[in-house]
Amino acid sequence: MRKFLIVLSIICMLFIVSVAHAADVVITAKIQSVTTAIDTNGNQYVRFIVDETRKMQGVEYEVGVAVMAFRGIVKEAKALKDGDILKAICSEKEYQGRKSYTILKLLPK
Repeated sequence: MRKFLIVLSIICMLFIVSVAHAADVVITAKIQSVTTAIDTNGNQYVRFIVDETRKMQGVEYEVGVAVMAFRGIVKEAKALKDGDILKAICSEKEYQGRKSYTILKLLPK
């Protein structure tokens, strides 16, 4: 019985993890701010903040969302500045209860 519960728990965790992965999305938004920093491994990254329109109980509102550029995309991302339009293919993530995006490919404007 104990082995059965362990196996069942593992299957449930795998199911939850697989459901948590969202599809890739295209983001086209005006950049509100740009930050370049170094991560704990010494690698440079770029964080954009863009506004995203959300709707809850019939009320629309704007919220700032982080869009992150890592590795090979950093060089291209550093060319963008506040007020530019960010157009990119991104993977959607949730970190500490907040939605964010990781850039997979920057697209031409």
